[in-house]
Amino acid sequence: MPSKVLVIVLLLSSWACASNPASVEEWHKSDLSWQLPADEITELLAGDKSFLALKRAAFTAKVKGTILFVPDWSQHASSPKYLNLLRKEFNDYGWDTLAIAVPDAPFENDISSLDSYKEQLQQRITVAMTSVMTENSTVIVVAQGSSAALISQLYADKKLQEPQSLILLEAYLPAADQQRSLPLAIAKQQVPTLDLRQERGNQQVAAQWQLRKQLAQQQQKLLYRQREISGLIAQVETQQRVFKEIRGWLSYQGY
Repeated sequence: MPSKVLVIVLLLSSWACASNPASVEEWHKSDLSWQLPADEITELLAGDKSFLALKRAAFTAKVKGTILFVPDWSQHASSPKYLNLLRKEFNDYGWDTLAIAVPDAPFENDISSLDSYKEQLQQRITVAMTSVMTENSTVIVVAQGSSAALISQLYADKKLQEPQSLILLEAYLPAADQQRSLPLAIAKQQVPTLDLRQERGNQQVAAQWQLRKQLAQQQQKLLYRQREISGLIAQVETQQRVFKEIRGWLSYQGY
């Protein structure tokens, strides 16, 4: 009899999950809440929706500012693709860090879906910037993938408060028409920008790499640097190269 009850409970549980499937963001939130120390986890509110953020303090007496990390829409705030290492390493060099969750990726690659995602992303970054600027006036943004591309467009359109510096990690968009406009968006926004790409990474990034540099010169973007990273993302050595590139870039700017 107990085994029959167990089967019924499992079936009801499966039915409930199928009827109300959790979003990818909710799954990430649940996993990170279980894996990470409670004092790192906080929530911010954008409109009527709260979202997860991971906050860590600098381990130095003097704090340089805050680095805000924005994952790609397929990744979470503690993504093993660079972000988890970076948000921890920079604490040793005088930086507070805040990594935010992003909305679920749109189901379609059409303009309407991308614009909807971009609007939600804009709200979250605005809230995150406001929260960190109550403590530090210097804010650096490190953004990845499609989120990085959309953030560049938002800066170019003057829809976000500009940080002191922007680091792009493999910035690209899946929709061909928006991808074509990305190099100009990166060039037009005048935030000092470090543009990083993987040697064997996204082919759309590789195809536009030279154009990004040319348009930055055309638009007289004063501080724009490109760097190509060799090695696999999963390798610690590769991730350390990215950390050193970002640290060198910030040092060049006087941080």
